[in-house]
Amino acid sequence: MSSVSNVTLAACVFMTVTCLVYSSNAQGPGIGSIDLGPIEPDFPIRTCSPRCENGFCVGGRCLCQPGFTGRTCSNTIITVCYGGCANGGTCRYGSCSCRPGYSGSSCQIPSCSPSCANGGTCVSGKCRCRSGYSGSYCQTRVCTPSCRNGQICILGQCRCPRFLDGPEPLGISEPGVPEIDLVPFYPAVCCSRSCLNGGTCIGYNRCRCRSGYSGQYCQTKVPSCLPSCANGGTCVSGQCRCRSGYSGGYCQTRVCTPACQNGQICILGQCLCPRFPDGPVPLGISEPGVPEIDLVPFLCAPACRNGGTCSNGKCNCRTGYTGSYCQTRTCSPACRNGGTCTSYGTCNCRSGFSGSYCQTRTCSPACRNGGTCTSYGTCNCRSGFSGSYCQTRTCSPACRNGGTCTSYGTCNCRSGYTGSYCQTRTCSPACRYGGTCTSYGTCNCRSGYTGTYCQTRTCSPACRNGGRCTSYGTCICRSGYTGTYCQTRTCSPACRNGGTCTAYGTCNCKSGYTGTYCQIRSCSPSCANGGKCVSGKCRCTYGYGGSYCQTKVCRPSCQYGQVCISGRCQCPRFLDRQVRGLPGRPGSQEPERLPIYRPVCCSKSCLNGGTCIGYNRCKCRSGYSGQYCQTKVCSPACRNGGTCRNGKCVCKKGYYTGSYCQTRLCSPACRNGGTCTPYGTCNCRSPYTGSYCQLSPTCYPRCENGGTCIRNNRCSCPSGFTGSRCQNAVQTACRVRMEIHDMTQAQRQLYIDTYKTAYGQPALRTLLRSHAINFAAGIHTRNQFLPWHRWFILELENILLAVNSNVILPYWDWTLHSAAPWSAPLWGSASHWYGGDGSGSCVTTGPFRSGQFSLVSGGCLRRDFDLTETTPSALVVNDILSTPVSSFNDFELRVRGELHDTVHCRIHGTMCTLDAAESPDFFLHHVFIDKLWADYQARSTAHHDAHFSSLGSAMTAAGGHSAQDMIDLNNQPGGVCVRYEQPSSSTARQLRRALSRVAPSVIAKRVSCQPQSLDVSRAVQQGQELFRVSASERSRLSSLVSKQVCRSAMPGQAGPSGARTTATANLGFDLNTLVSLANAK
Repeated sequence: MSSVSNVTLAACVFMTVTCLVYSSNAQGPGIGSIDLGPIEPDFPIRTCSPRCENGFCVGGRCLCQPGFTGRTCSNTIITVCYGGCANGGTCRYGSCSCRPGYSGSSCQIPSCSPSCANGGTCVSGKCRCRSGYSGSYCQTRVCTPSCRNGQICILGQCRCPRFLDGPEPLGISEPGVPEIDLVPFYPAVCCSRSCLNGGTCIGYNRCRCRSGYSGQYCQTKVPSCLPSCANGGTCVSGQCRCRSGYSGGYCQTRVCTPACQNGQICILGQCLCPRFPDGPVPLGISEPGVPEIDLVPFLCAPACRNGGTCSNGKCNCRTGYTGSYCQTRTCSPACRNGGTCTSYGTCNCRSGFSGSYCQTRTCSPACRNGGTCTSYGTCNCRSGFSGSYCQTRTCSPACRNGGTCTSYGTCNCRSGYTGSYCQTRTCSPACRYGGTCTSYGTCNCRSGYTGTYCQTRTCSPACRNGGRCTSYGTCICRSGYTGTYCQTRTCSPACRNGGTCTAYGTCNCKSGYTGTYCQIRSCSPSCANGGKCVSGKCRCTYGYGGSYCQTKVCRPSCQYGQVCISGRCQCPRFLDRQVRGLPGRPGSQEPERLPIYRPVCCSKSCLNGGTCIGYNRCKCRSGYSGQYCQTKVCSPACRNGGTCRNGKCVCKKGYYTGSYCQTRLCSPACRNGGTCTPYGTCNCRSPYTGSYCQLSPTCYPRCENGGTCIRNNRCSCPSGFTGSRCQNAVQTACRVRMEIHDMTQAQRQLYIDTYKTAYGQPALRTLLRSHAINFAAGIHTRNQFLPWHRWFILELENILLAVNSNVILPYWDWTLHSAAPWSAPLWGSASHWYGGDGSGSCVTTGPFRSGQFSLVSGGCLRRDFDLTETTPSALVVNDILSTPVSSFNDFELRVRGELHDTVHCRIHGTMCTLDAAESPDFFLHHVFIDKLWADYQARSTAHHDAHFSSLGSAMTAAGGHSAQDMIDLNNQPGGVCVRYEQPSSSTARQLRRALSRVAPSVIAKRVSCQPQSLDVSRAVQQGQELFRVSASERSRLSSLVSKQVCRSAMPGQAGPSGARTTATANLGFDLNTLVSLANAK
């Protein structure tokens, strides 16, 4: 068997072992097989369950092939950007990271970097400058027309340059003036008239002349050498003085030193043997034994290069080249100021000079901030900068009203002033809600607002009866009043059982009710014979009955036809039909004869309420018959062939129905809400037709949001929706975010389906990755944490609304399940819940289970519930919300470090990683954190506006929005209004009422709770490390959370009220005691 020494991976199945071997020697795609025969392993074999899909099982774990990840190697790693990244962009996490100068999803749009200054516009990646500016990004101010007489352009104006006076750089002194040590002196110098013939002004009436000119203003032309002296020769009084090795009228000829001997000739400064053509030479002179050499052309060796021509053994070089065979590139014009010419024909300049021939003086150090270096080696600074190399930012115009110029060239204005140079009086704080600041620094408020800086909303008309106007322009009425301006007197508590509240605040009760707020049911008429009225009914004393105890009854009840008369059982008396007494005639002397009534009783009782009217004769109630009323009859009689059985009609099946078979049935049954008429036909709802309402019009695409197709391709929309398919929700005043357990099943299902649909779209995936990319870029620090995440969840909500206009983000109030958070219905496995625990691995239940949902970064959603810990209780949250506005720093730190970080890592799994935003649980938690901030803001105007000093600064990767943009929930970016609906369960309502009435200090002493610790929890420690809580913040947080918020009791211990209720078990403290304390107020 051949060697497999270069095997890189092998997976063997023992017993009858076949090894799959990755080998560079194997045939095919790098996979070979080696049959090793039966092998009896001497160690236990670990298999992978479930089996590996795109990898191999090694030691009980899946080893994935490149490009796959996950427990079973089933998830594909996203490493490519669809469409590719243009212009040098790099692909990261499936999105393009662009080089400077480009933008767009694929880096396809050229941009200007740095941005165009001074009003320049970016066109195809280059800046197009306004008149008066130049430079790669329009940073340089230019002068029009050009400056003369030695003046230079400074900030768009021609000014005299300043030069170092004399060779002494360390200070100047004058008689009677102290020496200014170490300060170089730069006097302003200009020429009173222009330097002529291209001369340059270098001092007061001092010109630096071009070659060939002299004089104070370069007005005198000096003799020159024509043509110019070559090969380094210098022109002296019109004649060339040649360097050694050169001669000629302009030093054009190379000579040999020493002179050539032995017949050699000097060619380009070298002694060489001449070359002659073959054969006899007829011309020239000769000597014995020496060929004729006169007039015989010399050949050039080596051959002339770079276009040079050979003449008499010498190369005539083109302009720009020199050397014996034109091999050397020359610099034209010649390098100046000591520069040397390289073999490439370029000048190598000395320090302090630049230019194609070292003609330009450079500035050292280099000019900064867009300054340009003049020909004198000084910096010409842009507007707003100064200093020897433009290093200092200046303020132009100068700062006014006591403002100071910063090192950035901006004015730092005193309180009460603003503007680029502090020229404008401001109102401090700034005028709000459209108020304008007057020149006196006071606010001129719009109608409906008042206050020093228009911060208070006024109520119109004014609040009555002691009502208080809130900062939102609404009236908060005193107890006992209501209405938009507290004009209506209310009854407290409210009138019940249909009672109406009078203008005097008293209840006017309906008949049958009484009490201060109509809470007591009364008896009408009043109970007689000592009866008592209980809950609107008379409770009679023994021996009396009736609706108001007006009848005397017999105890025990009468039998055999006897009747109770005045509390005694007596036989009824009936008129004897055979003997009748007749009254005497008028005026007759015969005595009056009275009718005869004989007592008659039945031998047994008449049944079913029948009455005995003679011997064994019963008068039956309607619905009964027989001698003793023992048979139940159907009343009215059964119709349409129905039969009476035990007093009920049995109808012909499938044809009739009703209590006496009076209603005709429709067969088949009416559909789509149609109703069956008495004639057995269907009365159909619009838009359905057909014999049993089975036909409906067709709308394509189908009607959404409960819309009804009323005729082909036309939808009738329900209230709140519009559009051809009812796809658009009518915009309401505010987006209302609900607690997820208060949503209906259909609402939860719609939200989860919409979220999963949006999750596959680039907009949402890019948004989620931005959280991971900027995780440590400041979004979890105190200045940005609350406003940045408020912006983040608003962006997600906007994306979901683009998919389905009827979806608003919910939140999870984990304080309502604090003692048992993992038993909340939220974690149910149904499609409208979130699924359960993954025990450190993939979630396997619910709509986000493995195989049905995967993260943007790859892999499955993971959870690892911290079963030994709870979430913070409502008492902890109440204590945090009670933080005074002066300690907003402590409020923010506790929300971030004690609530936010803790819950993240108690859910654990994906929620406790950099990819937390990719977990659907993330937004349930963060929307609740935002609600807690909103609850804090609602406490007062000062609470509403409390934040850090960086309000106006743009937040990290938030589309240019600042914290100021996110403060007011009623005016979010895009004009969006957001409102949070409080949880509606009875426990939540009881809890809110009690917490609003009982001070936290009283709760700490009187209410029992389960102990909670912030110091030993694994979730707290991991959360603080993940979200980079500083050491100083941890120390401060530890001192804040050590405060007692309730009276500790053993876990599971009942409070003082006795047995634990379900609410108490879920909340983690004794709700009964808290409610009792509130009721005692």
